[in-house]
Formats: sequence, structure tokens, C-alpha cells
Amino acid sequence: MADVSLMANEYRQAPQDIEAEKAVFGAIFFDVKSDAAMVSAQAILEPKDFYRTAHQEIFKAMQSLVNDDRPIDVLTLQDKLNANQQLENVGGIAYLAELAESTASAANLKHYANIVHEKAVLRRLIETLTKNMSLAYDGGTDSTELLEEVSREVDQLAQNRGDDDLRRIQDVIKEFQENLDAAAENDSDIVGLATGYPELDKLTHGFREDQMIVIGARPAVGKTAFVLNVAKNAAKSEKVPVVIFSLEMGAVDLVTRLVAAEGSIDSNHLTTGQMEQDDWASMTVALQSLSNMKIYMDDTPGIRITQIAAKLRQLEKDLLANMSEEERDENPHPLGMVMIDYLGLIESGNTESRQQAVSEVSRSIKKLAKELHTPIIALAQLSRGVEQRTDKRPVLSDLRESGSIEQDADIVAFLYRDDYYRNEDGEDGPAGAPEPEQDSVPIDVILEKNRAGARGTATLMFNKPTFKFADRAPEYRAGGPENGPIPPANLNNSW
Repeated sequence: MADVSLMANEYRQAPQDIEAEKAVFGAIFFDVKSDAAMVSAQAILEPKDFYRTAHQEIFKAMQSLVNDDRPIDVLTLQDKLNANQQLENVGGIAYLAELAESTASAANLKHYANIVHEKAVLRRLIETLTKNMSLAYDGGTDSTELLEEVSREVDQLAQNRGDDDLRRIQDVIKEFQENLDAAAENDSDIVGLATGYPELDKLTHGFREDQMIVIGARPAVGKTAFVLNVAKNAAKSEKVPVVIFSLEMGAVDLVTRLVAAEGSIDSNHLTTGQMEQDDWASMTVALQSLSNMKIYMDDTPGIRITQIAAKLRQLEKDLLANMSEEERDENPHPLGMVMIDYLGLIESGNTESRQQAVSEVSRSIKKLAKELHTPIIALAQLSRGVEQRTDKRPVLSDLRESGSIEQDADIVAFLYRDDYYRNEDGEDGPAGAPEPEQDSVPIDVILEKNRAGARGTATLMFNKPTFKFADRAPEYRAGGPENGPIPPANLNNSW
């Protein structure tokens, strides 16, 4: 039955509107005194958008006339088509005269052009689906690869619709003034989602919609713990939905870290079950707090960027479906923040090289942030080159396959801890004995790229047993005490 259906579809007429195609040419001929109509048409159409081959050749010839700074009329078009040896193929001078005599108005050209473009998009969609349907029937292609190919090609069609108008600066200025008025009414200088760390927010002004934020660090420095703290803070304080994609760590392990940070509980106690009396009470409060947050997790290993996009789009639809009409009008893009741990583990359909695969993933993440109007935080590993330098503070070139990531990201931040390298190098303390490891250590968040603000460094405190980040105590901001990091009790109180 399915085969019969496929055969029947072969005889269905492809989407087209020949009259609209003729009207486009009529409107261009009508505007014979200027090339404004042709310029408008080229902003929407390209030759392959026309269904008839003859119309494709005519539009190509019109484009050539514009490029040659020649007027478009029947005689000049006849001359150009003759030169291209296409005049007879398009129907000769008689057909050109027929198009020129159309009563189509230049004022309606955009309407005609949009019809032609819409039919062209539908034809390409049919072509894409038919091709992949044949591959599915053949059974020689892996279903996951085929689904990814379909998703990528359909996404490409959507991105290339070309139906976004150029915006007049007056309209953009109006939007700018509205944003400025909203910011002026805000008591703080944070215009995006607060991270929960004022020293960092002072540099970023919060993470904003459409932003791609890359957090890089060497393994075990604390980057996963850091973004989990940021995600938890956003879900708790801003009360927004937060999505966490973890390609390296299971969901239960993530929850362990979140409970440890929220309850200030030693994570070893949660892992081994050797809980102290105070731990149980703290855990109960932490679990209740986390249960009230809109946090969603996905720990699918080897997930593809197309799958991430599909899951986020579906979640956005589900969230909108549960909102009132008034809430949807006020907030049409309800996703608050997305976190991906980490960028290098996301699968891509590009198999040519690892660098090209990472570049494709990076570009896709940036596009997805713009589409969903939400900040996306992607973690990244640093190359071993940083270990070979005397100064081990990371720089942009330390990002693996850094070119595209550097370019696409709005913010690139690195985490750096002095104690990470002291312990690694086995340096001795002042008395010649190994320096005791501190539970609470300072950690620098170095903003190497900040498209919407200043570069700089925010120093936080990281409590390693609890995976908890907090602002430095006031004395640290003033220059720092000489007796070392603040004790864990102060760290907990500063949350």
C-alpha cells in the first residue's frame, strides 16, 4: 500500500504559481524608469525559485542587465538573451512582449515575489523529503543519520527563507529606547539573567537572551560545578526553566552536586551514605528547594546537536501550552537558560574533520540561542598547551578547535585556580612540608571575550567538598586577608 501511495505522489503537480511568476516580470517591466522593482525582487528571489526554466533564464538575464547598469525593457532583454543563446528557449520576442504587457503593478511586486518564493520552498521541501524517503525505503542508511540529515536540510530551508525585511533605523531606535526605558526602571545594572555572583554580574550585566556563553577550563578545575551553580541560581532566583544537557555525567551525579551545593553538604557524605546528623536536615531542605525549581536534565551520551535542538523546541512548545494567553503574549520564549556539558562531546553529521565538526556544532548552538531567545552556556575543554607555559592562566588560543568557538561565542570565560597547579606540581609549603589542601579556595572567572561588556576577572570562592561557589567575603574584595581563604562557615553564610 505504501508503494502505491509513493507512485501516486509522483503524478501530483509540484507547487507552483505561473501567474505570480508572470506578475513579477510584469511589475519589473512596469518600473522601466528605474531598477527599484528589480532590486526588490532580488531581495526575495533567485533564479531557481521560478518553476519554469524559461522564467529562470529571463530572471538571470534581468540580473545581468542590472549588473551592467542597463535598463530592463523588451529590447535590452532580447539582446541579453540573444547573447546568452536563450531567446528562442524562453519563447522568443513574442513571449517577452506578453510579459511586458502584463498589468501587474510594481507596488504589488513584493506580494507576487513572496508567492513565488513560497512555492519554491515547498518544492524544495518535497524534494528533500522524497530523497530521504527513498533512502529510508532502501534501508542502507542508519536511521539516526537519516533523521539528522532530514533535520539539517529542513532547518537549512527554514533559515534560507529570506522573508525578513530590512529594518529602518527609526524602528530599531524605537526598540532601543524601549530597552533603555526598561533598564532605567530597573534598580540594578543587570539586564539579563543574574548568575548569583555580583562581581561576575558587574562584568556581564547578566546572561542575556540570544547569547552563547563558553566556559573553558582544564579537567577537574570546577567548570561543571560552576555552571550547575549558575543554573541553580537562575532557576531559584529568577524562577525560569533551566535545561541541562550532560554528555559526560549522569543525571543522578548532577543531582548529587546540586544537593551538595544547595545544602552545603560534603558530597562524599552523599555518595557514601555516611551522613552526619546535620546532613540529614540540610538535605531535606535542599531537596525541597530543588524540587520547586524548573530544572530539566538530559544525560543522553553522544547526543547530536539536532537532537538537542529538537528537544528544546519541544520543551518550549510544552511550556507555552501550559501558559495562559496573556503569559504567552508577554513571554513567547519561556526557556530561561540552557547548559551543555560539554561542547566537544556533541556529535555532528560532519565527518570530514574534528575541527569542522566542532565548528558546525558551535554555529548551531549560536543559531539555537537566537532562535529560542535564551542564553546557552557551553562548556569547553582546554588544550594541554596551557600546561607547558610558565603562566598557566588560560587565553583564547587554549580552546580546542578555537577558531569557530571564539567567533561564535558572545562571552568566553575561563576558570583558573592557583591551588590546582600548586597541588599538581607538588610544591612544598614554607616549612618544607607539602602544603595542606584547602577546602575553600579562590577561583578566577576570567572574561577573555565579552561582546556586550568589558573584559575582566571576577574572583569567587569554591568550596570543593560541597561543589559550592560563592562571592568573596568583603575583606577579599578590599585586597584580601593575609591569613588565606575564608573558612567554610563564612562561605556558607555568604550564599
